[in-house]
Amino acid sequence: MMGGNNMVNKSKLGSMNLVDFFMLGFGSMVGVGWSVAVNGWFASGGGPLTTLIAFFIGTLLMIPIGFCYAELTPAMPVAGGAVAFAYKAFGTFPSFLSGWFIALAYITVLPWEAIYINDVLALMFPILKTGNPLYSIAGVPIYGKGLVIGIILSTMVIALNWVGSKVAAKVQTYLTGLLAITGGLIIIFALFKANPANLQPTYVNVGKGTHKSFFGGVVAIFAMAPFFLAGFDTIPQGVEEGGAKINYTNLGKVLVGCIIAAGGFYCLIILSTGMAMPWQEFVELKRPAIALMFPVLYGDGFIGSCMYWVALIAALAGLLTTWNGLYMASARLLLGMSRARLIPAFFSTIHPKYGTPKGANCFSAIATLIGPFIGMGVIDPLTIVGATAFVIGWFAVALCAIRLRKTDPHMKRPFKMPGGIKTAGIGALVSGAIILSTFIPGLPGFMGNLGVSIFFIWIVLGLLFYFGSSKYRNAVSEEERIASIFKLKK
Repeated sequence: MMGGNNMVNKSKLGSMNLVDFFMLGFGSMVGVGWSVAVNGWFASGGGPLTTLIAFFIGTLLMIPIGFCYAELTPAMPVAGGAVAFAYKAFGTFPSFLSGWFIALAYITVLPWEAIYINDVLALMFPILKTGNPLYSIAGVPIYGKGLVIGIILSTMVIALNWVGSKVAAKVQTYLTGLLAITGGLIIIFALFKANPANLQPTYVNVGKGTHKSFFGGVVAIFAMAPFFLAGFDTIPQGVEEGGAKINYTNLGKVLVGCIIAAGGFYCLIILSTGMAMPWQEFVELKRPAIALMFPVLYGDGFIGSCMYWVALIAALAGLLTTWNGLYMASARLLLGMSRARLIPAFFSTIHPKYGTPKGANCFSAIATLIGPFIGMGVIDPLTIVGATAFVIGWFAVALCAIRLRKTDPHMKRPFKMPGGIKTAGIGALVSGAIILSTFIPGLPGFMGNLGVSIFFIWIVLGLLFYFGSSKYRNAVSEEERIASIFKLKK
């Protein structure tokens, strides 16, 4: 196929530096919802220890996958990331499948964030859940005031990304800094009240999940952990906007560093909150449980009240970082797929003033605006479907790294993963095993019938896009398509 050394980034945007990339990746990972979901993890896994072990193992096993991204991203610094990797490694249809599953992962996060932000705001401002509900989905009522606020916030995220990555990236950097500060305070003040006895009993099924053992609880959390450990793969989507001065060797290190930093952060949050109060009482707290935990620990005085608001700010900052980061990534992934002519040309139309992917932004905007309308009743299916889609994408990238090591050993690689093919092989085996566990009924990680339905509806939609764009795809030569995907100089 293509030669390995002739890929030149022509993007004139050049608006993101290494700090921005770290904040994009780290913020997208740790902002996914720990502040509102951690007690749900304890309930789903049967305790904090199962949750801690699942996230610790998950982080360790994510590192080989991170190394695959770290090698391929600097080698092919173009929008689309995995789409470009798979196109070079395997060709057209595998490239489409890889990109479409990752798109599903990103797209599921957009309404997820909108739903949870509405939930947090309703706690801060109870008036949002007053009056008669407009309707309910899966037994959860949808209120008019909350719906309006959700639409307004969704529109703000859409507008932020409409005007370009420079503004969105800087907002991401500031929000991630705020998240790190507030998250650090939460860990510290939770540890002040830590008592290892609160981790007992080590395992109890509290009625959420089908597992019957400590190991089963670990597997149940491990299956959904990718949804919360994802986000580092937003870096390849924005890498085209890094500019000519970016150090691509260091970019690979930043990518792996995001995984280690985020995994450590999650483990500290799980351990500190698990020891702060008896975990079976903690799981009974309403969302966001971490905010409500501090008045229980410290009373309604100064510290309890301050930490309550710190936790709420952390919840909002975290949700917004992931929402913004994954919105950026989803639009640029769809742009890359359309450049490859894998989906219709609409997705690669560019805004004449801002230079942003106008068509792809519209698609991501629709997914974002769906969130306020569907509410908390669909959170669990969205989580497991998103987790599975992320892992399929990682599996594809690991296979790409293996194949390109064999078929194009001389490709310019500013960052080379330690261990080479063996490291990529570990990533492929781990991600492949997780994928299987989510599709086999009876296993703790099974995504459920609704999740399977959502998954296959997405596949059908993708195939319609793929085959519907065949005329667009065949209108240019293979060489022209390669030049478009990889932004080659002509």
